[in-house]
Amino acid sequence: MTNTSSQMVADFLHYNRWANLRLIDACLELTPEQLASSAPGTYGSIYVTLRHIVRAEAAYYRRLSGITLEPPFSWEADPSVSEIRPYLEQVSSALVEVAEQMQNSDSIPFTSKEPEWEGYPDHIKAVAMLIQVLNHGVEHRTNITTIMAAGGIQEPDLAGWEYMRLNPDRMGA
Repeated sequence: MTNTSSQMVADFLHYNRWANLRLIDACLELTPEQLASSAPGTYGSIYVTLRHIVRAEAAYYRRLSGITLEPPFSWEADPSVSEIRPYLEQVSSALVEVAEQMQNSDSIPFTSKEPEWEGYPDHIKAVAMLIQVLNHGVEHRTNITTIMAAGGIQEPDLAGWEYMRLNPDRMGA
């Protein structure tokens, strides 16, 4: 990718970072009962889905960079949302940095033991993984805001319009 293309892709990851942090900040205000709530058709509880987003983004970063960002806690200990937040910020920022450095020709190894991936190429364009980062984030943030709305909890506005309104320095022409 040209430098302009890399920056354009990175702008999508800036949005992803902003939306993740805005969502986790809203989750910091929730009670344990609210964090444990779920709704039909969603991934799981708010807490489980939030953990899933963070762990997946760390795995995507590892696939893109070859670097594992270890959390400062044990996932098995069920860390609090406030413990997870700095790690999410670190991972989301690292994904932005990867996108800023990416070239159109960059590829990454792609391995999966899932049957549906049998016969798939052993390398994919790195930008394909960033598409997955964005899609995955939007899907699961929507799961969480759906649960919040169903439970009468004011969900954060994660729309692109809100991002543009709050980030005119990034989005102004």
